[in-house]
Formats: sequence, C-alpha cells, structure tokens
Amino acid sequence: MDELTAGEFRHRTRLSAKMLRLYADADLLTPARIDPFNQYRYYDESQIPLARLIVLLRGLKMPLADIGRLLEAHDDQRPGIVDAYWQRVESEHATTRALANYVISQFDPERTPTMSVHTRTVNETTYVTEKKTVRPEQIPSFIEESGHRLFTVASRFGGPAGALTTIYNQEVNDESSGEIENAVPVAGAISESDVSAPVSVLTEPAGEHAYTRISKAQVRFPQILQAYDEVFAWLEKQSLTPTGRPREVYFADWAEIGPDDPACDIAVPFTR
Repeated sequence: MDELTAGEFRHRTRLSAKMLRLYADADLLTPARIDPFNQYRYYDESQIPLARLIVLLRGLKMPLADIGRLLEAHDDQRPGIVDAYWQRVESEHATTRALANYVISQFDPERTPTMSVHTRTVNETTYVTEKKTVRPEQIPSFIEESGHRLFTVASRFGGPAGALTTIYNQEVNDESSGEIENAVPVAGAISESDVSAPVSVLTEPAGEHAYTRISKAQVRFPQILQAYDEVFAWLEKQSLTPTGRPREVYFADWAEIGPDDPACDIAVPFTR
C-alpha cells in the first residue's frame, strides 16, 4: 500500500483540508488509516481517482447525498445516475429562465400579454377527486401521488375520460396554505357511494373555459402565476365573468416531456 499523509494527499488531489474533512464526515472519502496515538490521517494512493471523481461531481453542483448514492451504485448504473441528475438541473434552469423573463417583463409599463388565451366548451363531467390543504412546495408531490391513486380508481368505472385536473378551491401562496382538489374524469357511471375516503365524486356542469397553454418549465411556482394572471386579465378585457374555480389540466406525460414542451392548460370557467 502506497500510504500518503493527509498533506500529501491534499497536494495530489488539490483538495483543501476543509474539503477533505467534509468528505470524510460524509463517508465519501474516509482515511485509509488514522493513527491511534496522534490522530494523524493517512490515505492510500488508490483513493486518488475517487477523490478526483468527487471533485468532478461537485463541479456539477451535485449534493453530497446524491454523490453518496452514486458511489454506492454499481459502475454500470453510475452514468444513468449522473444523466438523471443533470436532466433535473437543466429542468430547474429552464424554469428559472422562464421566471426571469417574466420578472423582466414586469418592468415594462407598456408590456403586452405574452400568452395566447383561448376558449372551449366543456361538457358535464364527473370526476373522482382527492382534496388536501397544501403549501406551494407541497403541490407537485400531492398532484403526482394523488393522480396515481385516482387513475387506479377511475379504471374501475369505465376508465379515465380525460386529463388529470387540479382544481384550486382556495388560493395557495407564500403567505397561506389552501385547499386543492385533484380530479380525474371518469367515463362510466359513478356515485358517492361507490368510493370511500379520501376519494370523493364531483360532477361539474357543462360550460365554457378560458385557458392558456404552458410548458413544463412554466408550471413551477411562482412562474405559473403568470398564466393565471393573463387568463384573468383576458377575461376582464373581454368583459367575461369568471364563475368557477381555476384549475390546471395536465394533458401530457410528465415523465416523457422536456422543459419546453407543452404540459398543462391553465383554465378558468366563465359566463358571457
């Protein structure tokens, strides 16, 4: 074994004493030996490639916990872990870029709406639903987890008849939690007695909705607020009256689409 002192190892790997201790405390790069008398730390020369790999991953801003999971994985799994992590980073960057563009637009006193608003007629629809009071950061996980459960329930009643819809019964913002209702339309007949808590049945009448279509990147809070603002502003400009609860209609396969792909309609029921 080619043993190196901590100082020699730092020189070879270009790691500071602080970072070397950080990685040791996180069980990513532990000393090969610690002298029991003076507590000096020694490393093996074979640990140099591991140290360099950690440095590269930190260069990608990968959190220590994610690095730990990568190091525990088999070699053939590691490329996929890095690729999945970087896809998440790119998605977050796309979301932040969209938000920055929206913030910049707020400084233009003569700015014009940047989203096209359309209308459509909606037939009477029966949904299976779940409700939950949430904060903004809890919305994505509730939509995903509840959606899986509701699609399973809908399959027992003729199958889903449309896209997953998230209805806002109350306002949700940084200052207060609010109730949202996840809903999946069903094709067959169903009544409240056919389901049990936390699932409920909701029937909405036919009517008209104003909506705008946004990308996956734009769905993230607070960027999504732009779409709501523009739909309500359009309704006001057209002298149309909002009559129902605003909602998000998730028509795309979330796992398969990229940050710039269409993902969701922001819709508001209205009357003329």
